[in-house]
Amino acid sequence: QPKTRKIAGADAPAIPLPLSTTIFIGRASWMSLTMRSWYAALKSRCTGAQAAVTEDITIEGVVTGNDLYGEFYKTLVVEDTSGGISIAVDATELYVDYPVGTAVTIHCNGLFLCDYGGKVMLGTRPTDEYAGPGRIPQAEAVLYLRRKQAETRPLRPRTFTFGEVDMRHTDTYVHFEGVRFVQQGNWCDPDPETGRPATTERQRADASGREFTVRTAGTCTYATEPVPQGTGSVYGIIDYFNGKYTLRIANREVDFATVAARPTACPSSGGYSAPKPTR
Repeated sequence: QPKTRKIAGADAPAIPLPLSTTIFIGRASWMSLTMRSWYAALKSRCTGAQAAVTEDITIEGVVTGNDLYGEFYKTLVVEDTSGGISIAVDATELYVDYPVGTAVTIHCNGLFLCDYGGKVMLGTRPTDEYAGPGRIPQAEAVLYLRRKQAETRPLRPRTFTFGEVDMRHTDTYVHFEGVRFVQQGNWCDPDPETGRPATTERQRADASGREFTVRTAGTCTYATEPVPQGTGSVYGIIDYFNGKYTLRIANREVDFATVAARPTACPSSGGYSAPKPTR
């Protein structure tokens, strides 16, 4: 059977991620941070459960994760070569306005940084409605998230082994090769009460037997399809919660000989259950 067509690959042009990002603060002053520091500088402002951004901080990045296949429900993942961050937006079909590969400018003033299980996210003031930061209202998204260009390009992920993943790689687009799923079954198990797909974790193993968790949202359009058999490659976004790293598949990118094609991207009726904070 043919392999699935990949967005990314060795021959794909690298996306034009900035080597460094200038964070503008106010009208008169600014600081230019090196390629390794701007995400850390922004996130370091969140020293507790939450922190309001009250200065005119503007940052830039490229969309690497959205809801095209239902993988990141009401969430955009944006990164540059220094790192990435998840942004909570109260809207669906975000892929229409913010397709993967689109350069965006993020205007942070008025938003909140939120520590969610040890990972800092960007959104509005947290509420009791759901775990994590509050979501930016759909009507206000264009005020905070502005596209820099209409053109999108294929992405080239960073290739890692399981042991190389650390906190710097959270919310960044990566590639693992030569891996297999330890457990067979569908991407998502059914919820025992509703029968709808529920967020599910599956283990992958590399050639040395080391394992890494894949976490799949029940909102994925391919939630009820079986995970691929054999050995292959997976592409996705590194997630983190309470000391545990997981991979969230992005753009339905898996490269296994047993996978014939990607499913059609369409709205999913499944529900995403975010992990609940334990602290």
